[in-house]
Amino acid sequence: MRFATLISWLLTASLGAYMLRTWLARGGLRRERARAGGLPPQLIFGHAGFALSGLLVWVSYLATGTRALAWTAVGALMVAVGLGLSTVTLWAPYPARKPDERRAAPAPSDEPALVVPDTPAGAADAPDPPDSFITDEMIEQLLNDSYKSVRPRPIKVNPAVLVPIAHGFGAIGTFVLAVMTASM
Repeated sequence: MRFATLISWLLTASLGAYMLRTWLARGGLRRERARAGGLPPQLIFGHAGFALSGLLVWVSYLATGTRALAWTAVGALMVAVGLGLSTVTLWAPYPARKPDERRAAPAPSDEPALVVPDTPAGAADAPDPPDSFITDEMIEQLLNDSYKSVRPRPIKVNPAVLVPIAHGFGAIGTFVLAVMTASM
């Protein structure tokens, strides 16, 4: 289980390094510093630093077998996971909207939310207009018509979204494996 933890940690760190490299190459650090209330670089580099430090301590544990090193690596991993969750929380857009979608203007508070038009007296007793009746012929026609098979459109998945998801699940798996190994 020691080496399964190492492999999981290496895969998760590789995905994290890929995301960090991509973020830096696309000017993420400059962009976050330029905008007010941007993500602090210390958060991102702290997350990567604790994860890498924990990995090095875990390798030391594998070399020596000292249980204290295993728990130290678990502690560093806990901090890295906490900083990673903070990063995801700060980066996640809430409420999520489509890029071209705009928020609806709030309704004025002095107007009622539901306006019912005036109806003449006795209109409630009148039967429905003829076009709202469903006849037996209409049902029979619907049942006899051949069903047009409409293929559902395929869901477009952006592969770039899978990298952070895999990184997160890898971090969870690594943490579970590390705690189980250190407690044995």
